[in-house]
Amino acid sequence: MAITKNQFQTIEALYNYYNTELFNGELNDCLLNMSRKNGAMGFFAPNRWTNKQGIKIHEISINPDTFNIDDEELHRTIVHEMCHLWQEDLGKPSRRYYHNKEWAQKMIAVGLMPSHNGQVGGKTTGQRMNDYTIEDGLFIQKFDAIVSEKKDDLILPYFPVSPGMHVTVTENDEGEEGEGEGESEPKESRAGKKVRYMCSCENRIWGKPDLKVICAECSEAFEPR
Repeated sequence: MAITKNQFQTIEALYNYYNTELFNGELNDCLLNMSRKNGAMGFFAPNRWTNKQGIKIHEISINPDTFNIDDEELHRTIVHEMCHLWQEDLGKPSRRYYHNKEWAQKMIAVGLMPSHNGQVGGKTTGQRMNDYTIEDGLFIQKFDAIVSEKKDDLILPYFPVSPGMHVTVTENDEGEEGEGEGESEPKESRAGKKVRYMCSCENRIWGKPDLKVICAECSEAFEPR
């Protein structure tokens, strides 16, 4: 099979798989894309495309540089954006970029816990959101089934040569998750390894241990993570 066709068919197969297993097949088809956007793992853009009949089509785009991070995180990103699509067509989305209670409840229903900082106990609604996998939830059951049931058509055949990047989640006019500052793993310094810090709006920095820094955007301290 041609390389491009093989790669995109796998991404579409993942969308169809999770649509069936997590959303009962309720989601409409959308245009699935790969696009490199600095700092963004993926985004949902409503009504981004149209056909000759004037029918609007949503887009879900995944940053291919995230493929090397972790399969579960990649699949979680896809499902996260699918929840936005679900709310756009079947729910009641709030103002642009805001993750409301309805969206949060849908995330939980499919097995992902929304969290503003990606950690247990984080806020489940807000302008900028992350998430983590719910233990024994529906998502992780269906994710594990891909390997246990040898669903080879759901395993991406190609990955970027460069190492996976570290990303942050911010917003811009491109969709729910937009541009942010990406960074690569820092090399170990003479004084020892550097520590990664994150604030509540998910900006990330690297620095020496016990660094005291306040984020200019959310006015909260960066914490080691």
